[in-house]
Amino acid sequence: MMKLAEALNQWNSDTIKKYVALLGGSSSITRKAERVDFVTRRLLNKKELTAVWQQLDPIAQRAVSTAFHSGGLFDQAAFVAQYGEMPPRPKDDRHFYSYYNRNPILFDLFIIDGHIPTDLMPLLADLVLPADRFQLEGVAELPPVIRRYSDNLDLTQADTELVGRTDILTYLQLVDQGTLKWSAKKNELTAASVRKGMTNLIDGDFHPEPDQVSGRYVIRPFALDIFTQEAGLVTRTGKLTRAGRQFMQTQDPHVFLEAFEKWTEKGKFDELTRISVLNGLNSRGTRLTSPASRRENVIEALSWCPTHTWIRIADFYRAIKIWQLDFEVETTQWSNLYAGPYKEYGQMSGSNYWRIVQGLYINAVIMEYLGTIGAVDVAYVSDEYSLIDTDGHYQDEAFSLHEGLFYFRINNWGAFLLGQADEYVPSAPRKQDLFTIDDELVVKLLAELRPNEQLQLEAVAEPLPQGGYRLDTEKLLTAVESGLSYTQLTNFLQANHRGDLPAAVSAWLARLEGNMGLFREGETAVFIHLDKPELKELIEQDKVLSRLCQPLAETAVLVLTKNLNNFRQRLKALGYLPTTA
Repeated sequence: MMKLAEALNQWNSDTIKKYVALLGGSSSITRKAERVDFVTRRLLNKKELTAVWQQLDPIAQRAVSTAFHSGGLFDQAAFVAQYGEMPPRPKDDRHFYSYYNRNPILFDLFIIDGHIPTDLMPLLADLVLPADRFQLEGVAELPPVIRRYSDNLDLTQADTELVGRTDILTYLQLVDQGTLKWSAKKNELTAASVRKGMTNLIDGDFHPEPDQVSGRYVIRPFALDIFTQEAGLVTRTGKLTRAGRQFMQTQDPHVFLEAFEKWTEKGKFDELTRISVLNGLNSRGTRLTSPASRRENVIEALSWCPTHTWIRIADFYRAIKIWQLDFEVETTQWSNLYAGPYKEYGQMSGSNYWRIVQGLYINAVIMEYLGTIGAVDVAYVSDEYSLIDTDGHYQDEAFSLHEGLFYFRINNWGAFLLGQADEYVPSAPRKQDLFTIDDELVVKLLAELRPNEQLQLEAVAEPLPQGGYRLDTEKLLTAVESGLSYTQLTNFLQANHRGDLPAAVSAWLARLEGNMGLFREGETAVFIHLDKPELKELIEQDKVLSRLCQPLAETAVLVLTKNLNNFRQRLKALGYLPTTA
């Protein structure tokens, strides 16, 4: 930021001459230094400045005031987003953007190169209008349809708080049980595992199931995979982290909040890759900003939104610009991205670029991730054809899986994660009594199980032909052997049982817990065959070999794995070469 005189000295003398005339200066002022001095004396004198201020157009006064309340920085895109226009210019030069070509208006002297001159700032304090804080407003009721040209498109409403929290727990249990697989190349769920995850979702995916179920064509299973890894709940090798296991066992909102913040601030997966129409992301000349820097802006903007009301996505776009939380995607001067299959026809600029790149990126963050984890409810249109209005024709098909998002609503879970509530209070607390268990270990269901609850129960019980389940010794011990916590499994039975567990069930659980570890596996060993009986005598008489093995029979000895190399070496020293069977 510069002082007024420094800023004016960037212009040529003929340009400054225009502003001298606009301020009532004489044409006899011919030297550049004199012209700069005249303008600065007029504007840096409080009385003169007040007179000039009163000549400003109302929208110009508002623009200068907006910059003043932003520390002197003027964001033109944000201002236009809020007020719909810039200070009016003469009709014959509205297409000029250079100081050297356009006719002058007084506004140009207050905002120079996007800033109010530093020595002008304190003099404006008593003149500027009060700050006009933009408040985003929502609607209580959704429209039944979305009008698109001559068509009415059905709007689907998805309330996600319960669904999202359940799906997270279900997904973590699937990971913990080792039923999911990841591709070696991209470390993403295989198609078979995507389908496995899809079948266990409480409410399916947002869109109808595609013919080809893979991460490319679905939202929720893909998002659960990426989010849990980026948030530090699941390792890159498909194991639960300490935080992932803690949340699965306790469902502690604060544990998940830490994971959410890690995803927001450090997640490296780029949601741009989910915009199917977008190409050039991996081209040699492409330089992108970090996904976290973009994601943080979206999350911060969401934290400024009202909760429990439907917000139109187009209004949220506008709010992001007004709040100066818009973000850059490419760091190069010229864009290297293009829409559609052909670069020569896919160049984007202006509103086309913003709507396709920034807009669909925002949609992906909100619908794919926040919608999947249950933080925002969404209202959207499912359509195979694109719903985006652009000046160019890029392709007929939908640009991304998320472009049909028209409204979202921050629920109780989202309000907690976004810092708008200190504690999480579920909108619909779960009734705890899911079943009863009799003395014969038979489980009778009292309510329909959610997928995560069914997975937990089936880890310790077998389904019965007539309905219900029976607790099973081998199943429970196998679950513990595979890494599930015995305490977690038994706590699940107690927490969801109507009343206290029967004495017979408690005794059964206590007996199994007491039996754990009574048989302990020792060190691993190798069975060595002796093809001749006299070899046993050789081993017994050799001081080294006799210490490294344990005779089992006339023709066999047992060697601990840790001693195997020394055992082989001693045999070779004695002239024998051991071989494998």
